[in-house]
Amino acid sequence: MWLNVREYLTREAGTIRVRIGLGSVLVAIGFILTIAGIWGCGRMPPAEPWQPTAADSAGIDSVVKAYKQLLKLDFPELGFQFLKWTVPDTILKKAISDNPFRQKYRCDSLQHIFSAESLQFFKFSFVATLDTAEQETTATVTVVETIPGILRLHAFQYTRFLRDSIIITPGETLRLKFYDSVFTDTSMIVEKPMQGVVNGGCVLRKEDGEWRFWKWDGGQRFSAPTPEDAPYLLAADIKDGVKTTRYYLRPDTTQFGVQRFYGTGELLSYKAGDSLWVTPVNVLTTDPNHFYFFFFKGIRYPMGDTNKIRFGLPDTGVQRLFIEKIPYEVFYDAGGELNAAGWGIPIYIQGGGQ
Repeated sequence: MWLNVREYLTREAGTIRVRIGLGSVLVAIGFILTIAGIWGCGRMPPAEPWQPTAADSAGIDSVVKAYKQLLKLDFPELGFQFLKWTVPDTILKKAISDNPFRQKYRCDSLQHIFSAESLQFFKFSFVATLDTAEQETTATVTVVETIPGILRLHAFQYTRFLRDSIIITPGETLRLKFYDSVFTDTSMIVEKPMQGVVNGGCVLRKEDGEWRFWKWDGGQRFSAPTPEDAPYLLAADIKDGVKTTRYYLRPDTTQFGVQRFYGTGELLSYKAGDSLWVTPVNVLTTDPNHFYFFFFKGIRYPMGDTNKIRFGLPDTGVQRLFIEKIPYEVFYDAGGELNAAGWGIPIYIQGGGQ
């Protein structure tokens, strides 16, 4: 009897608990639905991603082409320019010893010649975005160019061809040209193909319904023959006699550098008539065998503390200062092509007396 009563009470208590549990769940669900209904009242669905119109595309195209000359990486030389430095004798002797089957040169001048087609070729793309928080519409423009041409070198000495060397192996017979281990005076032009890849860009902003130029890339990047095969250009010091600015490939928010965007008022700024010294920064001490140059207005200058560039009065506004790094091998080895890395750094030059 007592057992049956206990079972009855236990069973009834369980039923009550189940009923209370279900009631709680239903109340909770109703509360959530009520809140959701209140929040949902008057809410619009998420906005569609903003897409530029045909008029936007035409406006962006017009602005970019108006700035085409300063968005291209273009540092051709009108003629041979003297190469101040020569490859050290120790490097040349080792190169001859390591490979007597390739002719070697001593060069004293060089010239970049870009093909006529490359000077006309200009290809770019853009990504336009709408920042709803800032109510700002911008277009980030990417300029990618392939620049063919020729690197011309003037050799004043070379290693003479002596004879063919025949090397017989079980699998094949090789006939190789064998060259002298000493240099002979000459005067000859050596040409090497130049195929460079250029990456750069800018940012435009839409103001009052019109697209306007807003920011410059920190530096166009020139790589020959490809970004993977070009030498690594880490940083360069640019100084005007008062301050030194270190320009980096990958700057942080406090540093100047190639992979950032700058408004015209944020660029490195100098006055017409100022002098600049540009010095490479090479922390890769295991890879020191390179020449460095900088170019301005089609003239090449060797880089270093004793060499400077002076801006004349006509050179005002935004200009590009080009830096180039070329391995020694390009200057002494026969064959091959231009192997180089370069930057086109935008700088702003104020008028004299400002």
